Amino acid sequence: MGLISSRTRCHIASRAFTLLELMLSLFVVTTIVFLGKKLISLAIDSDRSADETRIICKELNNILAHISDDLKSMVLLDKGQPIFEICKHEGENGFRLFFFTTNDAQHITAAVKYDVVESEFGKFELSRTVLDNTATLSLQKLLIQNFSMEKFFEDVGAKSKQVRKFNMPLADFKIRVAIKMRDGDTLFLAPNSRMIYSWNMISYDKNGENVIVKGNLSFFDVTLRALGKTNAAKLHVLAAKDMAKAKDFLISHARNSFARIVPNSVPFP
Repeated sequence: MGLISSRTRCHIASRAFTLLELMLSLFVVTTIVFLGKKLISLAIDSDRSADETRIICKELNNILAHISDDLKSMVLLDKGQPIFEICKHEGENGFRLFFFTTNDAQHITAAVKYDVVESEFGKFELSRTVLDNTATLSLQKLLIQNFSMEKFFEDVGAKSKQVRKFNMPLADFKIRVAIKMRDGDTLFLAPNSRMIYSWNMISYDKNGENVIVKGNLSFFDVTLRALGKTNAAKLHVLAAKDMAKAKDFLISHARNSFARIVPNSVPFP
């Protein structure tokens, strides 16, 4: 009786061991399948992210190249200096940039406006408006009377404008103006500062007061930032919950493109 019981116990133990082996095998197989799917998913996400990065960098460079070509070809007016204006409005997180350029196939002077408008946090829409020859000439005549470039663009008819909207939203757009002053020092304005430059003088706001300084436009520092669709969606969710985290996320994940642009028309002492 004792011998049978012992064999039975051995048989039960053997079956239990076999069952344990089977369970371990199934666990290992399941783990391998899970990890395999995870690795495939990570690889797909990595490829998607790499593709997005390539597209973003290409688009940023294209936009920056267009802005750079426009600014390099700024036009001399009357007193031998370019006319350049940045306008900002209360309650708007964006600005408008106005100047004259010969950056086209015919190299004819044209008045240009860049519109930078924030539709939501971390999403700026960029457009470029150029006036036809007749409207540009009218604006040049009015500028002698200290007429606002912004007001002219607002009042001129749609038939005299050609508008191009850039497809890729920007996470940020900053332009910093540098002025070479008479004493040889360089004055850097805060990025996107409201200002008007004309006839060797720049007028800008500083601590709520209007300041006028004599000097020449020296160069522009332009920085563009953009996010891929995946990160843009994440930023949108973060911004609704925690703005501080959203700002950190934007700084960490946005792709940057920078250029220091020297207008060809500016004389250097």
